[in-house]
Amino acid sequence: MKLEQEITVLVTCTYSELDELLKKQNFVRQEEYDVIDIYMVPVSINVNSIPRLELLQNCVIIRTIQEKTKTLNMLLYKYKEYASNGDILKQGKVKCHIKDTTEAKLFMEAVRYKKLLDINDHCIVYKKDNIEICVQLVNQKYIFIELEGKEDANIGDMKEILNSLDLPIRKDNYFVKKALLVLDDVMQN
Repeated sequence: MKLEQEITVLVTCTYSELDELLKKQNFVRQEEYDVIDIYMVPVSINVNSIPRLELLQNCVIIRTIQEKTKTLNMLLYKYKEYASNGDILKQGKVKCHIKDTTEAKLFMEAVRYKKLLDINDHCIVYKKDNIEICVQLVNQKYIFIELEGKEDANIGDMKEILNSLDLPIRKDNYFVKKALLVLDDVMQN
């Protein structure tokens, strides 16, 4: 399992406003791509009687990454350990490349998994000097900024880098869980 550090914050302005602010700070767009995730959960789990973070820990994700010139498909499992306040202490992922997501979904259903939720994420990577951030437009509802680091990266340093950019973000949670927000939307409907 590949371990990594990552912070994710919720943006409090529109994407066009954020884009302008980043350009004023000399950030340059590096790439854009789409990530389409189908979260699958075992049918044996009662989704209404399990804590939501625990529910997400049981998911296998069928992922498509669509870039300009290629498409990647994979099965993905994300591992996360949480502090009592919800901060992520440790995280990693395991992936298995596949040819076809439709067949993968049929396979997962055959081994008794069902679809829990979908996340459609348009990602725009910006870079300035040695700082690279990913702006994520999720399900046409949420805007996030994600900053990734290697396993030994210092979370405090990562927060400091993000805060130094003085962007309109919520600073009360540096570990926003996109899937949890989308799951809350699904459960309300």
